[in-house]
Amino acid sequence: MVLLQWTIHMKSAGMDLPKAILMPVFGPPKPALAPELAALLPSNADPSGWVRELPQGPDEKSGLCAGVFLGNPLLQRQRVLFDLKTANLPWVCNLPSVCQHDPDFVTNLDEVDLGMARELANLAACAEEGFRCIASVATPEDARRAVQMGFRTLFVLPKVRAYESGFPSELTRTRAVAAVADVSEADDVTLLSLVKSSETMATVVWPTHVKGVIEQPQPV
Repeated sequence: MVLLQWTIHMKSAGMDLPKAILMPVFGPPKPALAPELAALLPSNADPSGWVRELPQGPDEKSGLCAGVFLGNPLLQRQRVLFDLKTANLPWVCNLPSVCQHDPDFVTNLDEVDLGMARELANLAACAEEGFRCIASVATPEDARRAVQMGFRTLFVLPKVRAYESGFPSELTRTRAVAAVADVSEADDVTLLSLVKSSETMATVVWPTHVKGVIEQPQPV
């Protein structure tokens, strides 16, 4: 297993967000695959087992968010909730997310209850247990559903197909955020976008609607 850290950079100081998302990638290294996509590959690993291996104590993890594949058909919700509580991780994000897949595949997953409805229902269960939540979305429909369920921090992820020529272009990412912003206009919704490491300090290239960005993940 490789643990990836998605560092969060805020546009304004003092925003109520975690400092980073931690997410596991199971199985052997996949150097030809972008790290944001590697975790989407099938795995029989315990979805929250990696949380039990983190250092104990609240201080080290008070500003961290757990990235959990909440669409995993092997996921046991109560076990995940127990592991997250025991680890003192205050935030949860549905990451990786089935929303990253292409539309036809997402539709197929929805038809067998392995799509975004399942993910967001599991994320809502985390919220009901007192966890702060970041909802990963890729389309306006994802965002509309997430906002209707009460989520107010949305991470706009590029689709898998956006990686065909490497890391998604600035234009592709900006358009995705703009489309989501059109259906999440509430003042209290915080949008986050994925950026390259080289773009984290260049706020002029951040999409107009975001209040922060999440840096391309790096191994911990």
